[in-house]
Amino acid sequence: MKLAFDLNRLPGPAIAGLGLISTVNTAPDTLTFVLSLAVTASGTLLTLDDVREDSLRRDARIVAHLAKTPGARTRQIGRALELRDRPVGRSLTRLVKDGLVVLETENETLPMRSYRLSD
Repeated sequence: MKLAFDLNRLPGPAIAGLGLISTVNTAPDTLTFVLSLAVTASGTLLTLDDVREDSLRRDARIVAHLAKTPGARTRQIGRALELRDRPVGRSLTRLVKDGLVVLETENETLPMRSYRLSD
């Protein structure tokens, strides 16, 4: 599994942190306090958007993998894409719920569940 630091993800937490620092150091009855809260919320939303985008990218990679390897198990998918079982499982659950993927095996542990694309 690769761990990499992506500088494109730095602005959200940085903006939220700066807003929070400004909020703590400002009197609550000023316009600066309100603006600091807005900056904090803005940075938090930007961070959450990055997390959501990562989930969508992971979903797309899993669908592409299942297109090449029907019947793949959660652990196989994770190893092929260098992802852990839990995030793969969350993506697969979401894809099953959306009707894009079908669970082929019932009553299996998460790593052993088998999936394929829906018809």
